[in-house]
Amino acid sequence: MAQFFVGTPGNDNTVAIEGDDYHHLITVRRAQIGDAIQVVDSDGMRYKATIVHIEPQKIIATITDAIQYPDIALDVTLCVAVLKGKKFDLVIQKAVEIGVRRIIPVITQRTIPDISEKEEKKLARWQKIASEASKQCLRKDVPQVSPVMKYNDVLQLLQGIGILAHADPEAQNLRQFLKSHSQHNDVMLLTGPEGGFSKKEVEIAREFGWNVLYNGATQLRAETAAIVLPAIIIYEWGYT
Repeated sequence: MAQFFVGTPGNDNTVAIEGDDYHHLITVRRAQIGDAIQVVDSDGMRYKATIVHIEPQKIIATITDAIQYPDIALDVTLCVAVLKGKKFDLVIQKAVEIGVRRIIPVITQRTIPDISEKEEKKLARWQKIASEASKQCLRKDVPQVSPVMKYNDVLQLLQGIGILAHADPEAQNLRQFLKSHSQHNDVMLLTGPEGGFSKKEVEIAREFGWNVLYNGATQLRAETAAIVLPAIIIYEWGYT
């Protein structure tokens, strides 16, 4: 069932679907009166709804039932080094599907800059990817993609527990760390660029109170780590 984000329902229990969502329903899904959809209102409440009227540039749907899904009891902020090409787009999409609450693009020492697109345009595109992924996976919220930040500035944002993923077998094992520590409500996960973090960056992270952890037996690609590691953390700590 398709999901769409809407405003506050009216007194008659109806909601309006406009803009890109309207065009998606009309041109892609060929929506008709009587079709069932799922909507999320401005308070994050999910509902089943039925299309009752189709106007030029607007679809009206009547709410029929509330929907309850289990929520993830964990706020994960994914701080991820900006990656080349479409890899970063993929990370945003999958992080949203996994359940990450916020994404911070990070410039590290070994980040390879992409000058093919202005930052404002790039951020708008990333946020749109997050929005589309939220609809597809039936989330009740759209994670925020923050403006690009420098590495040291991100370290200073630490709230809750901070985890820096580092491809060093001598670092503490992620699985052992999660098993041996009590569940936390807020986690900030920092994953690196294609070339990994420098020794100096790892030292600075430790000074700011971040836990430097190793994922396990294999060395993951940067985009793989940014997807797999938050999934592991949410699986271990996100459900009560």
